[in-house]
Amino acid sequence: MARKVRIGADGNVIKDGDENVGAGGSGAGRRRCRLPSYVDVFGFHLEFKHFILVLVLIALTMGPVGVALFLSFLTIYTVYQSRFASSPSSGGGARWKDGKAVGSNIKGVGDLPKPPKGG
Repeated sequence: MARKVRIGADGNVIKDGDENVGAGGSGAGRRRCRLPSYVDVFGFHLEFKHFILVLVLIALTMGPVGVALFLSFLTIYTVYQSRFASSPSSGGGARWKDGKAVGSNIKGVGDLPKPPKGG
């Protein structure tokens, strides 16, 4: 079933066919199998299509053993990041939300520390 997207009188986007998404029908199954929009690859936040391209390049250059090693190390990295990097007591590093760094204190060149005088 094709969805129609239209703009309401108040300027909001209205999608026809979205009323029963939470009702447990086929819409709930589609939402559960949704692919991520970004993948954290050792600190590089890649769009999903670029992650697939990296996997293809690894498969071409290193073969199935290289892909297996890459995916196993990526799994270890992801588990480590989810367990230890998200705790509030861990310091340093930027936090990421929607592919952008958040929580940084430095907003521009003026926020950088000044060099010592008399030197």
